[in-house]
Amino acid sequence: MACNLVVDGIRVEIGSCKIFDNIEIRVGGGEILAIIGPNGSGKTTLLKCISRTISPVSGEIIVCGRPAREYSNREYSKTVSAMLPQWPSGFSMKSYEIVLMGCRNQSTGVWWEGEKELEVARAALGVLNAMDLYERDFDTLSSGEQRKVLIAKSLAQRTGIILLDEPVAYLDMKHKLEVMTVLRALADMGKTVLVTLHEIDLASKYCENVVVLSEGKVVAAGKPREVITSELLSSVYGVEAVVKWDEEIDYPVIVPKTGRLQRGEISCLM
Repeated sequence: MACNLVVDGIRVEIGSCKIFDNIEIRVGGGEILAIIGPNGSGKTTLLKCISRTISPVSGEIIVCGRPAREYSNREYSKTVSAMLPQWPSGFSMKSYEIVLMGCRNQSTGVWWEGEKELEVARAALGVLNAMDLYERDFDTLSSGEQRKVLIAKSLAQRTGIILLDEPVAYLDMKHKLEVMTVLRALADMGKTVLVTLHEIDLASKYCENVVVLSEGKVVAAGKPREVITSELLSSVYGVEAVVKWDEEIDYPVIVPKTGRLQRGEISCLM
């Protein structure tokens, strides 16, 4: 069932620091929405709010027409899954065991590691071309391999809304495309997908809409072709670049205007 997500004017403060204020976002079933912006702009914090890891000071998050705060933890875990890749290290678990943890929201008894759950875990890893990681110890995996296992765990929850924080970080080109293709297929099946990305080109290719955060504010939102411009890259990222769209494949080509440091600026590093 398609499920809409509405972020209605939320404000977040951590201690005396205001992270963002009056953030408004809407995304519906069948869509991928990309949140882009420079480091420290509030992208991860926004996903933490939607996943109920932290609570906004004001405003409301509406999930499937109902305030997120009204859901029980179990209800919410059946509706919203989140990959926020801060995974504790120092203890050993097999990759499939981590993916199986995503199945707990659907279980009704104490024992939830049955054949059905194992089938779901295999399917989640398989669709990401990561079955070779199935029996591997999570702590022995590369950062990119760990990222794919955590994505598989989120997919194994089988929720209507999927939140992913930088899902293609640490991945090479092939695996970035594999992950984004899977997310596109899930959205085409009616899922609501919200991702944070630094890969502006991938956001433009796979996502219906993008929202740009900067210093805790939404500074631009809309179709990628309308939003991703040379002016935006300059004002938000401080990067001078040429942005041209390939008309045949409807894809942006972004070419930075490279600069050079003066020798005196780095002489102390010689």
